[in-house]
Amino acid sequence: MTFDEFVDQSADALLRYATAVTADPHTAKDVVQSVLERAFTRWDRISAMEHPDAYLRRMVVNEFISWRRRISRVRLTDRVPEPTARADHADQHADRDDLIAQLRKLPNRQRVAVALRYWSDLTDAQIAAELGCSEGTVRGYIWHALRTIRGGIDPPPAPVATDVRTEHS
Repeated sequence: MTFDEFVDQSADALLRYATAVTADPHTAKDVVQSVLERAFTRWDRISAMEHPDAYLRRMVVNEFISWRRRISRVRLTDRVPEPTARADHADQHADRDDLIAQLRKLPNRQRVAVALRYWSDLTDAQIAAELGCSEGTVRGYIWHALRTIRGGIDPPPAPVATDVRTEHS
């Protein structure tokens, strides 16, 4: 398969994956662009692999982690802008925005582990192989990430109890 054919078939999926990993579509585009540039120069070797798509996903993770290190030296803050006005019918989108804001607060490896688990549906062993760490470390990343996310999102309001007993005379 040529590089152009691979990009035609896999670029959208790779971009969706990168968006899940970075929690930002603009950053995802930059990361995927960098990965594809590097992959093009090594395509003969990458295309000979059994799963070149898995290799490129790993490149996305590595590029994002490296990118975050470089950008953290430049930016003073990594604040997430507050969402602007929302339509009344957009409760689902509001929940998504809250979740994305919480994901952005996570350290890089925790965010990547959550994306690999819940976006790519990988096992602990597969995530450990992707991140180059132990399965226990992966479970720790996910546990801490979920604890952080759950603590930052307001729980739904408790249902109001009503007394529906009827009087019998």
